[in-house]
Amino acid sequence: SEVSQAVKRRVADLVVRDKALIAGNFSETSSTALIGAHTPESRGKRSAGGGYDLNGRKMFASMLSAADYVAAFVYPDEATAPTAGLLVLIPQDAPGRHVNANWDTLGMRATRSDSLMMENCHVSEDAVLLRTDDIRPFRHRASNWLWGSYTAVYLGVGAAAYEAAKEAMHHRHPRGFNQSLAHHPDVRRKIAEMSVDLEAARLMTYHSAWLSDQQGPTSETLAALFRAKYMVGEAVSRITRAALSLGGAHALFKTSPIERLFRDGAIAPMQFPPSDFCLSNIGVLELGLDAEELLPPLRRE
Repeated sequence: SEVSQAVKRRVADLVVRDKALIAGNFSETSSTALIGAHTPESRGKRSAGGGYDLNGRKMFASMLSAADYVAAFVYPDEATAPTAGLLVLIPQDAPGRHVNANWDTLGMRATRSDSLMMENCHVSEDAVLLRTDDIRPFRHRASNWLWGSYTAVYLGVGAAAYEAAKEAMHHRHPRGFNQSLAHHPDVRRKIAEMSVDLEAARLMTYHSAWLSDQQGPTSETLAALFRAKYMVGEAVSRITRAALSLGGAHALFKTSPIERLFRDGAIAPMQFPPSDFCLSNIGVLELGLDAEELLPPLRRE
């Protein structure tokens, strides 16, 4: 759409021309991917002097402290549709914008996905990238990065764990033996299982990317994106667990790369979109159902 293209051009100018770092922030304190669509808690109210005043708290804003801007969804105060949304680009020096440095997590610690705090945070009118009564078409057009971005991240975690495990087995020589642990039959079997998981996950990821390039956000593409994320999440959690098992007690130290990769891999199935959400959407797409006709698992207000 013209709106989507305008947003892309605006963001591309900032990133390519001005070398700006932009963080994305679309989660709320009550967000859950088990439900999916939700109305943002954060609010945007038109200011008397122009622009918007933003209030609320957003979760999981990776690189927030370092970013020049953060793109965030808020709900316009004057809107009535539950699907309405306001996509705003908040500069680092915006008044009323604060960072709650609460990112103390099991895995992915390096992302520093702290919380964005907005207390009468004022942004100018030109900070608004999109205002709509139905944000769903915009999300649909951006499905390749919305549903597929973390897939490649965790595929990389799995590949790193696989290589680290192989290297560790080649370098460990038990005293009194001429061969490394790589020759042990239990090690060979675990490495083989990891290889099968990794290759299956990699090919499903490549296929989903190819479909996205060839078709755009069709139902076939969406199903492939969800299948790839499900496969990667489950496979990487198995791969990193197997790598830790192969490393044994020597891999438990914080100085071991396998220890960090295990923590990162442990949260792969729950990182957005989580495995349950992927399976739910695959079922809807494969059966040709209309998601709007399905009852949610919880009662609506």
